Amino acid sequence: MNKRKKIIIAVSFLILLLAGYGIYKLTLGNHDSKVIQITIQNEDDVIYDKQVETNSATLGELLEEMKKQKEILLEIEQSTYGMYITGMGVDELYVQDEASGKYWTYDSENNAQCVKNSFCDAADVLVIEDKDHFTFTLEAYE
Repeated sequence: MNKRKKIIIAVSFLILLLAGYGIYKLTLGNHDSKVIQITIQNEDDVIYDKQVETNSATLGELLEEMKKQKEILLEIEQSTYGMYITGMGVDELYVQDEASGKYWTYDSENNAQCVKNSFCDAADVLVIEDKDHFTFTLEAYE
């Protein structure tokens, strides 16, 4: 077999391999894709409750993605502990009010890290998994 035929066979094999990989990715989808339930409450009033599909690794990335897609309104600050939510909403931004003791908190009854630690870490380091459910609440704390 001459050198030219070997090169043609090698290139053909490479093209078939790349085409096969592309078809594999299209048929199986993205394994990192997950569906997360997000609930946002102003005290007892639910203002948002939807499932969101995402490839984000952390809750902070998901919230930033939702803000960028104009799904939610979001106001954050960075603290020594990580991402700190100071405002959330959908049509209206509900902001914390230190004078009346109203702050944003969030919790999850099924996120592995939240359950293991008995509290949820800062959103920018909190790893999310498929079918996690997070509830964000603005309410007064004393």
